[in-house]
Amino acid sequence: MSSPVGLGVIGSTSTVARLAVLPAIERSSACSLVATASRSDAGATYPSYEALLEDPAVEAVYIPLPNSLHREWTERAAAAGKHVLCEKPLAPTAGDALAMAEACEAAGVRLMEAYMTQFHPRDRRLRQLVASGMLGEVIFASAAFTGVLDRPDDHRWHPGMGGGALLDVGIYCLSPLLAAFGVGPREADSVEAVAASLRPGGSGVDASFSGWLGFGGGRAASFQCSFEAPERQQLELVGTSAALLLERPFTPGPDDRSIRLLRRDGSGEALSTEGADPYLAMVDHFAALVRGRAEPERPPEDSVGLQRLVDRLLASASPSQRDGAR
Repeated sequence: MSSPVGLGVIGSTSTVARLAVLPAIERSSACSLVATASRSDAGATYPSYEALLEDPAVEAVYIPLPNSLHREWTERAAAAGKHVLCEKPLAPTAGDALAMAEACEAAGVRLMEAYMTQFHPRDRRLRQLVASGMLGEVIFASAAFTGVLDRPDDHRWHPGMGGGALLDVGIYCLSPLLAAFGVGPREADSVEAVAASLRPGGSGVDASFSGWLGFGGGRAASFQCSFEAPERQQLELVGTSAALLLERPFTPGPDDRSIRLLRRDGSGEALSTEGADPYLAMVDHFAALVRGRAEPERPPEDSVGLQRLVDRLLASASPSQRDGAR
């Protein structure tokens, strides 16, 4: 059995790092937390990110920094020979995401976006059900991820830090909507038409964002994301033979074990799945990538392709709306 991957965290005071990823690393037998870096936490191993990258015990880094800093520190980590697990979204723009992927490839290190949803058993089961054809031809799909972000000093309210609802929570909605229509993230350019609307908030980011994706033949998907609406997560996939409905589809945990099935004749049932901690599965998969024991479930090409769709959606909002957000 290979030794655990020595992992360092750049920006260890991040909320997602403290509440989800750091605990997962500590529970993992495939990773070992060897160093943390923070410019604000005196308890971190290093007071600077540069010092952590110089530590020879650090084989790979997890980067949960604000979106605007993802590219800089991914490229610096790659230059230091460190593999990178970068918090989602990989970058604020597709151009930045592509540059990060190219930097890691040139340095011979792995790059993985920390998108944990796909590692939950229920999400795997959902994708299997769609691929089986049990829905018939998928004609509608919808997703919603909203919640109240009531800290005005949070970096997600600031455009210069890559903030906004679309990048923070809307990014979760897009992958399952594309998959419902048989489109992989790297093939997102094949979406025939997009439309979007946003409400500016904070210092000028999109406080709320809604989008529409057209797949041709009358088939379409829609989504909503927000920093100012009640907390809710929903996903609905509707085909000519059946429909599937999920609650809490994007940040599932061990207790999320059910998919609601509605049949064409009006009958329905709850399909049971396994539960698990997707953050633990994610860090274990990253460690397997670093050790060369697995192929990526979400390669950088997928992250770049999805970000191109995000750029396209943002550009489709009206000029006056875009001027108010970013």
